[in-house]
Amino acid sequence: MILDGQETRIERVDDLPLLYGQLEKMGVQKIVDEIIIGHGNWQGLSVGWVIVMWLMYILNQKNHLMEPVEKWVGKHRETLERLSGQAVRGRDFTDDRLALVLQYLHKSKTWQAIESGLGQHLIRVYNLPTGTIRLDATVGSVSHDPESHPLFQVGRAKNGHYERQFKLMLGSLDPLGMPLAVDVVPGNKADDPLYSPSYKRIKAFIGGNGKLIVGDSKMSAFEMRATVVQGEDHYLVPLAHEKAEAGLLDELLEPWSGREAEAERIYLPADQPTDGREPDPQKAIAYGFELSRSHETTLAGQKISWEERLLVVRSKSYRNTMQKGLDTRLHKAEAALRDLTPARQRGKRQIEDEASLLSGIARLEKKYRVQGLFSLSHTKEVREKKVRAYKGQPARLETQVRFQLEVSRDEAAIAKAHARAGWRIYVTNAPVSRLSLQQAVLVYRDQYIVENVFARLQGQFLAITPLYIQRDDHAKGLFHLLTIAARLLALGDFQASQALAQGGTELAGIYDGNPKRATATPTTERMLKAFDNIHLLILDLGQGQTQSFLTPLTPVQHRILALLDLPVSLYTDLQLI
Repeated sequence: MILDGQETRIERVDDLPLLYGQLEKMGVQKIVDEIIIGHGNWQGLSVGWVIVMWLMYILNQKNHLMEPVEKWVGKHRETLERLSGQAVRGRDFTDDRLALVLQYLHKSKTWQAIESGLGQHLIRVYNLPTGTIRLDATVGSVSHDPESHPLFQVGRAKNGHYERQFKLMLGSLDPLGMPLAVDVVPGNKADDPLYSPSYKRIKAFIGGNGKLIVGDSKMSAFEMRATVVQGEDHYLVPLAHEKAEAGLLDELLEPWSGREAEAERIYLPADQPTDGREPDPQKAIAYGFELSRSHETTLAGQKISWEERLLVVRSKSYRNTMQKGLDTRLHKAEAALRDLTPARQRGKRQIEDEASLLSGIARLEKKYRVQGLFSLSHTKEVREKKVRAYKGQPARLETQVRFQLEVSRDEAAIAKAHARAGWRIYVTNAPVSRLSLQQAVLVYRDQYIVENVFARLQGQFLAITPLYIQRDDHAKGLFHLLTIAARLLALGDFQASQALAQGGTELAGIYDGNPKRATATPTTERMLKAFDNIHLLILDLGQGQTQSFLTPLTPVQHRILALLDLPVSLYTDLQLI
């Protein structure tokens, strides 16, 4: 472009300096380059610098495709060079170069060294709390052929369907929802064996004892609980009692029949008066009681024994949801059971043998989860019909069979199911002084924190699926790379909310169409979007001289940088070079 006789270049800067500042503070480039040394023919930017700039592309463009990266770097070369102080060339970001980076990242030994280094660095630099770790797994569906892709196998998804998928096991730091340990495994692998390796890796680089390890019911396997005890830490999980200890809930609830008013009420912090008054019982979100039992086992040759608390809790919202769901299933099941034996009429097929009828009943009871909630009886009708001879066919006696199913609800069994609705058993080895019943319920309610990480990996900014990469090692390396980006987003959330809380203020100006709307918990995604349309104008003055001008930052942008503890010079210095 020629402007007043001078050649000019314009680059969109937007959130790139902010992203660079975050990645620099996270130590990504230094940590990666200490672990990954490019092979002998590697030239240009180091692996660490390639990863940093690729992550900037991913978060800036909300796209993890490799093919556009080289062209994007060409359009932002001046900004990238001024930020990093490195000579940047498009050939550093060819498909082949990026594929090689993914091959480095996919190796378990290499990746685990990187995540350990990142974890230790982030905890130290950001002074992050390490008292609570959350473990959980999720899956991502793909269209790859399982026969040629060992990583992508048919497994049961969370919607109950069987799909071609991969599985991510994630250990994250509470309350950030920041990944600490990531495992990528085939989609048909069971969740249960994944918890222990993730826990042990986190334990190795965090250090210290007395951590609270929180997980879903799949983490409640006895060996996993024993592993946490052996590590001198505490667990909190909902017990998969229906599978592992059938009848336990009924046994625990029996002494409490008619005594629910005596159970301890559980409240949200906002509903607990600070002036010494008793909270309003109507505002209780749950109630429950606890018991204890002893365990003893041998793990890796070491004898372990501990006291386990059973926290038996009934959540009001969970109870209402379960009771409503039960009533809906009963209604649908009753209609479906009656339809098994319709009245005789044209177009209505009849079940003609008892085995088929019983099989149909069992199928419907399982489908709607109403086993034992209906009283069922059936009778067999046999009708003989004389059929006249016709067109050479002799006269015959035709037998018609019809079953009649009588369906009635077992009200006593249904009342018992309603009474059980909403009850759940949590188990922990943490003493009451470390984790009261009230605290345990509130801590587990925050399990959505780790789900937020999954939502990010499957959301607009990172979009781990759909997956266009075809090689398994490249895919695994990409998943690892995207979890570094997820760390950046989680840290941004945490820093901003902490800074706003300390000042007792909120951040406004980050919601499109509603500039006055403010929040005390802004997401990093919204803060990044607030940096749209910042440009760098570069004038060529001749003889190697240039002059640069940057779009002035707005007050909102200045405030976001302050919340994230990043210097404004990340932007202003771009025009000084």
